[in-house]
Amino acid sequence: MRKGSHPGGPQRDKALVADTDLEAIPPKRMPPLNWLRSFEAAARHLSFTSAAEELFITQSAVSQQVRLLESFLGQPLFLRGRRGLQLTDSGRNYLPFVANAFKAIVAGTQSFLGYSDQDYLHIKSNNAFAIYWLMPRLGSFLSAHPEIRVHVTTALSEQDFEGANSGVEIRYGRGEWYGSQARLLAPLQIRPVCAPEVARGIKDLQDMAAIPKLHLSGLADGWDYWAEQTGNPAHKATDGHFFGTFALAYEMAKHGLGIALGHDILVDDMVRAGALAYPLDLPAGARDNYFLIVTDQEATNPAAVAFCRWIERQFRNEP
Repeated sequence: MRKGSHPGGPQRDKALVADTDLEAIPPKRMPPLNWLRSFEAAARHLSFTSAAEELFITQSAVSQQVRLLESFLGQPLFLRGRRGLQLTDSGRNYLPFVANAFKAIVAGTQSFLGYSDQDYLHIKSNNAFAIYWLMPRLGSFLSAHPEIRVHVTTALSEQDFEGANSGVEIRYGRGEWYGSQARLLAPLQIRPVCAPEVARGIKDLQDMAAIPKLHLSGLADGWDYWAEQTGNPAHKATDGHFFGTFALAYEMAKHGLGIALGHDILVDDMVRAGALAYPLDLPAGARDNYFLIVTDQEATNPAAVAFCRWIERQFRNEP
């Protein structure tokens, strides 16, 4: 018998095709997934009956779907005999592609929808907050809750939150934008921040005026606002350099290339570590702040509840 052929030879193969509803066969290239699923299960079990039990369909449905797949491919995948099923050479060659494809679908689906699991938490955070505050502390939360898996993504702008399928959000803006769901993490203070070597050369406002300003594009609480709040109109300058994110501005400040406006929530750790310094103690209360928001569908998720309790304790300086 020719390898890979169906018992009974070409006539049997032709009968198999003739017995198939050809109108049900889609165009070439991609067979229906239910045909592939029946083939993969039958190939693992080498039994249509066991495959049917796994897939919760009848044995005849599995057999029919495999026959449709064989007709679609133009060659048999199984040898059907008294001792049960055996894979043909074609079936053995085809099986790894089908099995790996289903594994990829399962893995991708779990990754994409896993945050609906009660032990899975999807956090979408303002980018700077995630980098400078959340990431250095998230380990303590995970240590306290080893059963929880997190998926953290970031947003550079408010538009990035639109359509986000996240359970917990950390946003930067005005409280009235977010409604009753928003919880203020802490009142934010903004103040000039620069590299320590730059700070050592700043004794007063006149010294600071000579340092290039590092601006964040589109920021409402920028240098003009700080100058008005602290009574220093001379610093309402529009010169200097402009950046699209806090991270870029702070990195420039670290390298001694200018002076930025630091959010205390974001830069206090860097100041304590000696990477940045406050040259003058001139804080201003911010209009925009960081808010914790839990979506309605996640309000009872134990993972979301645990995270919210943890982060609020952090801002209350509680253990």
